[in-house]
Order: sequence, then C-alpha cells, then structure tokens
Amino acid sequence: MAKAREVLEYLLPEGGWTIQGEDFDSITYDDGVTPVSKAAFDGAFSIVDDIHAEKIATAAANKAAILERLGITAEEAALILG
Repeated sequence: MAKAREVLEYLLPEGGWTIQGEDFDSITYDDGVTPVSKAAFDGAFSIVDDIHAEKIATAAANKAAILERLGITAEEAALILG
C-alpha cells in the first residue's frame, strides 16, 4: 500500500508540504500552496498503488523479454549472476 508521502508527491509533485507519519491531519503547507482535500488524499492511495503495480509489471515484462532474447531462463540468469 502506498505511503502518505508518496501520495502527496503524486498530488503535489512541486513540494511545498511536510507530513509527519501517515496522518492527513499532520500535513502542513508552505505559504501559497493550495492544500489537498481529505477526499483527494484518500482517493490517491489507490492511484499510487496502481502506478506501483504497473511499474512492477512493466519491469517484469522487460526482464522476461531480455531473458527470451538471450535464450536463458530466470533460474539460469540467477546462476550466472551468482
């Protein structure tokens, strides 16, 4: 599951905020930064989780494609890499 910091980085990538732990109420904003709503904050957790899952799936597919081009299995690659 996504962390609160990751959610805020997704929602406000330019920064201007700090958070203590995982609590929405602990978010503080710099002057001029528009705060995010609790609903947007809570809703973004699933979006960030989906982004992470997509990155993992893409990395696995890329790894499988490389192994296929090399003509070796994942187990053989692990043996080679020690």
